Amino acid sequence: MRGARYARNRIRRIGMVILLLSLTMLLLVSCMAGSNVLWVKGLLGLDTADYLAEPTQRTLQTDGAAAKLLVEMVEILVCDNLSLKPFTGTSEAVELYRDVILNDMLRDNYALYTGNRAAIDAVAAAYPHTSATTLISASDFENTVFRYFGGTTVSHRDGELFSYLGQAGYYSSPLQPRDARATVSVLSLEETEHTWRMQFCLESDGETSEVYLAMFVKRTDGTSYWKFLQRV
Repeated sequence: MRGARYARNRIRRIGMVILLLSLTMLLLVSCMAGSNVLWVKGLLGLDTADYLAEPTQRTLQTDGAAAKLLVEMVEILVCDNLSLKPFTGTSEAVELYRDVILNDMLRDNYALYTGNRAAIDAVAAAYPHTSATTLISASDFENTVFRYFGGTTVSHRDGELFSYLGQAGYYSSPLQPRDARATVSVLSLEETEHTWRMQFCLESDGETSEVYLAMFVKRTDGTSYWKFLQRV
């Protein structure tokens, strides 16, 4: 009993040391960041509504280079309808759009994720009675989420169209990827110190969706990631 109690106390002390070190590092990073503190918060998943208070620095052309890059960010959420679900933050985006993100990955890289012998063998070894040829690795999904939505962790589970084969680390679907039938029409684009704010709608076959407001947080490498999607 004494040994078990000692082990628990030791683990508790180690946990406290790790927590204190983490808080110290966060404080140091925030102090060093200066005017970029909001960006640092965003990178660490600590985004706040302060982004909304940032004044507009300039208004950009709706068909310019920046707009085209942000349209590509929106297109990962566009599938076969004109309605998008609002979200705030990485976790909510993944829960709402897991299948759509995987569908976009498959749509853009079908040859990469279909008939991959190494992936097929890994799944066959973990699931002898499962036959799957279209497989997207969980790590590829995570990297896509981090690239487009920020965050540091990603949850994995079954979706409606894709099954998660956790013992092998792959998503699988027996279906062909769905085409995106809607196009993104940019209505306005503003730039602030740390963000892009874009209003847009979706259009298809003469139909137009409601208007959405998207906010993207800038990274220092010139890329950006989703902060939120709202209906206007």
